[in-house]
Amino acid sequence: MENGDEPVTEAQESRLTPTEQKMLRLESRPFKYAGAKQEAIRALLNLSSAAYYQRLNRLIDSEAAEAFDPQLVRRLRASRPAPLPASSTPVRGSLPGADTDHEES
Repeated sequence: MENGDEPVTEAQESRLTPTEQKMLRLESRPFKYAGAKQEAIRALLNLSSAAYYQRLNRLIDSEAAEAFDPQLVRRLRASRPAPLPASSTPVRGSLPGADTDHEES
């Protein structure tokens, strides 16, 4: 078997907390309607969506999560938006029309 196809052992699974295991299982579930996932997050984990996604982003960077479900973790990592480059953040006053020192006549 290849490394990604090996079954998860109890030792690998135990490196994740029960909450982390629930989070990964939740991510592998399909949801039929808008808002269903947010309801499940609140009901199962008692987390806001923002807190859930912050924790999930940290979780999918861990080796324990990858060992738990390699295919899911790779998919989640690939679907994560790329960070914005620092130069794309506008500096205050650098936007067109933001220059108030000059008046047009």
